[in-house]
Amino acid sequence: MRGLRTLVFVSTFAVASLSSSQTTSSSDSASPSKTASSDISAARKRLLSAIPPKLYDKWRKYGQWDYKAQGSGYRDYTLFNLGATGSAAKIDKESLLGLSSAFKPTPEDVNALDDKELQPNFAKNSVAFEKLLKMAETDSNVIRIGSDFTWLAGSSKWPRDDIGFTQERWDEYRRFFGDLSLAEGIVLTADFPGAVFFVAHSNGLCTGGSSSGYVHAASALTPLSDSPLKALDADARNNPSRHYAYVFRPLKPNWYIFYEIDW
Repeated sequence: MRGLRTLVFVSTFAVASLSSSQTTSSSDSASPSKTASSDISAARKRLLSAIPPKLYDKWRKYGQWDYKAQGSGYRDYTLFNLGATGSAAKIDKESLLGLSSAFKPTPEDVNALDDKELQPNFAKNSVAFEKLLKMAETDSNVIRIGSDFTWLAGSSKWPRDDIGFTQERWDEYRRFFGDLSLAEGIVLTADFPGAVFFVAHSNGLCTGGSSSGYVHAASALTPLSDSPLKALDADARNNPSRHYAYVFRPLKPNWYIFYEIDW
């Protein structure tokens, strides 16, 4: 683990200096330099190459140990679990803090959420999305349906014998995820009761990151914006202690594209 500690030590200083340079002027803060972006990207790649793949799969945003995907009330437990599992893997505290800092969402991460294919993908596959929604509503006791694990309401233990439905039905979900380009499947979160999130893109770790996709909700969701990335940045700056921000773009009644960051 000495190599991981060294990489994290270096990347922590890189991220810290980049953060400092980005706050020197409002223009820098809104639009980081290409050099800063490439340095952060390079630091992240070095870190990921030093983490055992199985550990990363569990630590990734929306991964098995991203318990705050159930709701922001689980944030402290998520961070505690990162420390506990990292310690068990013999990664020191300073390295874990550096790892967390390196994957905090940046302005570049927010800009990357602007996927022009999200709306056409939904328009082309709206019937399939409605079918997938009906399945999720039928299986509402399963609050997280990924390709590699599930959570039940009241139980995020994994692996377990009861996955919430049959293996055949899970395979059907997986086919929908592939056909509809839903990299992280389905999430039900206590932060938006009754809403069903379909995650197309995600970046980061359980400590923080960014994501986008689709959401269906019977009740109106806010804030709405036709310039979601600017609105997302503004919401995050106005509510830093909340540790997450969402912005929604209407698609049709009860359906939205969502954009999200957490830190």
